[in-house]
Amino acid sequence: MKQKIADLLRKLEKEHNITILFAVENGSRAWGMESEDSDYDVRFVFYRPLKDYITLNKPDEVITVAFDENLQPHDVQGSLVDMSGFDIFKYLKLLASSNPTTIEWLNSPIVYLGDNNISLKDYVAANFSPEKLFYHYFSLFTNNYKLYIREGKEITYKKYLYSIRGLLNAEYVLKFDKVPPLLMRDTVAAMQNDMPPGVVTKLNEVIEIKSKGLEKETVLRIPVFDEYFATAMNKTYDNIGKRRIDYAIFDSFLRKCLGVN
Repeated sequence: MKQKIADLLRKLEKEHNITILFAVENGSRAWGMESEDSDYDVRFVFYRPLKDYITLNKPDEVITVAFDENLQPHDVQGSLVDMSGFDIFKYLKLLASSNPTTIEWLNSPIVYLGDNNISLKDYVAANFSPEKLFYHYFSLFTNNYKLYIREGKEITYKKYLYSIRGLLNAEYVLKFDKVPPLLMRDTVAAMQNDMPPGVVTKLNEVIEIKSKGLEKETVLRIPVFDEYFATAMNKTYDNIGKRRIDYAIFDSFLRKCLGVN
């Protein structure tokens, strides 16, 4: 499947006259929580020939396509392969602002095309904004929990897992002042002493259930998770660190990609 995805990406390069810097997996497969029927969440960064940027008509900053199990074009909803790419200008702006999603792309262990081990990777790991990372992940947790669990009608293991991943990543940033691991089992291992024992046991059980393809089954509320979430939402989080990014480093990387001296 990896080769088929790479072939689709190369075809996309020709169709849109772009160069893909790198393309990675960023979803349950990259988080180590996939099941046999998990889809493929392919994310990529691309750039255009320099002349294509010198125009009054701004080129598309985002390219999105999707394919079914036969690798034929399909709506994103219900597709097997979902591809979404950011133009390098958009990507670097988000990365410079410590956007967690763009940082995760750099750390994905599954690379379909190119190389995500770019020179900015170590710089971002050492200079990200803990404040921005924390609040992004904490918002993912609260929004998922309120919308899909507390007020949801069809509760699933997957929705619980996505909520708890947001919470654990946020608290990992606070505790270690580092970008959270992409593999959720690694984050759980690092944070297990900060969670009630019952939460750790149930969480490992649910991760195993998801790997068997049962994550979308409707379930009853899980009290041990609900109590853990309620405690977290009632906490006061303050004195979260801040850092400033040196934009000149990002500008230099951009010029290099575009062949500008």
